[in-house]
Amino acid sequence: MLGPGDILDYVRGLQILISGYQGYAKEKKSESDLLIRREIARTAQRARSHIENIHDRFVKNGSFENAGTAKQCMQEIDRLIEDVDKGGVGVTHGFISGVRSMTQRDMNKLIKHDHDVIQMVVEAVRISNDAELSLSTGNQNETIKKIGACQQKITSCRGFFSERGLFLSSLRKKK
Repeated sequence: MLGPGDILDYVRGLQILISGYQGYAKEKKSESDLLIRREIARTAQRARSHIENIHDRFVKNGSFENAGTAKQCMQEIDRLIEDVDKGGVGVTHGFISGVRSMTQRDMNKLIKHDHDVIQMVVEAVRISNDAELSLSTGNQNETIKKIGACQQKITSCRGFFSERGLFLSSLRKKK
């Protein structure tokens, strides 16, 4: 169970990453949801850019099998971005506006989940950056390993992000 101080740390962590984030305050629920989803997609796009650079270098060097590995990772990132883009409309009612009033416990759970998802995507960016760096030093085997690690992190992130939608859809509609 999270205490008030714990959640404040998560909110502050998100505020550092996302300008204008205020948590899920009464009037800011939909705005906060949109900010979170945009940040996840923006961060995932950074990882994709690193992998795309690697892909392009592999193609230029005629290393098509390795380029295919990079392409698979890029496609997984694209699927995450698509999941996130559809995340706000994936329930049968308008995101937070159509649900019962969220309890403080619900909001705390959602804030922590959002923070954890963003941290996962940030880790994928770090891995993809390391992969690009290893390619620039000529270590293709290490690059391929890091591409695989990035793809695995993104796959995990997709699964974890989908839990957010399940949680939101579990909230009952207002009566």
